[in-house]
Amino acid sequence: MLDPQEKAEFDGLVTLLRTTDPRFCRRMNRMTKPRTLLYTTAAATLWILAPVCIVFGGWTGALFAVLAIGYGFRLYTKRNGHRPQPAWWVATRGRPTHPA
Repeated sequence: MLDPQEKAEFDGLVTLLRTTDPRFCRRMNRMTKPRTLLYTTAAATLWILAPVCIVFGGWTGALFAVLAIGYGFRLYTKRNGHRPQPAWWVATRGRPTHPA
């Protein structure tokens, strides 16, 4: 927890960083947003490979297929899933956390 003076200094540093290096800030903001196309493609690929693992892998392939289906489901739910959290360095107290 920062005291008000430290919070004001920190907010000033963040503002200075945003004005002096907007390209860096855009890259950092992109890291907090989900990559929906990547997650959907990876999930579909895992689901397509699951039957192949079962056919050619025997019991080990069945184990890999279960893991692939489970992880594919996790990726698919993550694509629209939870709202991205703000980065740790962004002071968001008292401000809305939704992306602009």
